[in-house]
Amino acid sequence: MAPVAAAVTEQTYLDLAGFATEAGEVLPEARLAYRVTGNTEAARANGWIVVFHALTGSADVSTWWSPVIGPGLPLDTERHAVVSANLLGSCYGSTGPRDWKRLGLGTFPLLTTADLARAFERLVAELGIERVSLATGGSLGGMVALQWGAVTEARVDHLAVFAAPAVTSPQSIAWNAAQRMAIEADPAWRGGCYDPATPPRGGLAAARAIAMITYRSASEFVARFGREQHHTPGRFDVESYLRRQGEKLVARFDAASYVALMAAMDAHSVGALDEAARRTARRVSRVTGIGIDTDILYPAAEVRAWVDAYRPHLDARYAGITSLCGHDAFLIEFDQVEAILRS
Repeated sequence: MAPVAAAVTEQTYLDLAGFATEAGEVLPEARLAYRVTGNTEAARANGWIVVFHALTGSADVSTWWSPVIGPGLPLDTERHAVVSANLLGSCYGSTGPRDWKRLGLGTFPLLTTADLARAFERLVAELGIERVSLATGGSLGGMVALQWGAVTEARVDHLAVFAAPAVTSPQSIAWNAAQRMAIEADPAWRGGCYDPATPPRGGLAAARAIAMITYRSASEFVARFGREQHHTPGRFDVESYLRRQGEKLVARFDAASYVALMAAMDAHSVGALDEAARRTARRVSRVTGIGIDTDILYPAAEVRAWVDAYRPHLDARYAGITSLCGHDAFLIEFDQVEAILRS
């Protein structure tokens, strides 16, 4: 299907019925929600921009990366068209566990980051994208970007991967396990078979609080909260912050999707690094891995490790973000993110 010239911002859907997972399970019904923003006619000459979102993100890049998308910005919607999809398994339009239950299809399949990448590649083919100027994402989005760079049929000028390893470490799996345990301990969870009207709010809020500890750094907590108790008598401000983050996520996200996507993150592995690098080199001209100096979830050393392994096979470079904000710095330190993307 040839791209059209008009800018499109409304959410659109791609039929994924028949999609087969790495485990061999075929999805009888599924769809991928996506958005295209920008000049698709200019993208014919200058290339498209592909963006993958993090764990609780959506296809609407402007809601979570607004300082870097728009005319004249690194994700330049005048010179390019930007395409992003809500990852399969999420709850912002793409098929996820809640839809699976509603359709009476049983247990939602286990997905991997490679599955998420291949589902997105179906969209690339549908849109007729032959050249990508930039593909990028962070955290879970960075994992999917790494996998997609090794399978896409498009020609990719630059792949920029923020705060994502080539394989998920036992420590990171442990953090996710603690979050799952919090959700499973909520009586409303009911093994994942809960009524959408009465979801496991307490469990999801507790899981998000655990996650926020891994997304930020000890130095930021000291600088930002210290041992103050300004907001609630008898409660440290850092606890009030964690409780508020939990409440915010419960208001906008589905617990079963959260569990499904965490499972994909746990299973993440590009396989043998030499082979992954060679496959990527056949498609991608340049790769940049971006680590964050205070990231405790996916430490900068893990990013450096796969960049070093890729370097003998293609133009692979490392860039760093310096921040008190930990893992979430790629969603906060926009001056540094912009500089890296513009490079």
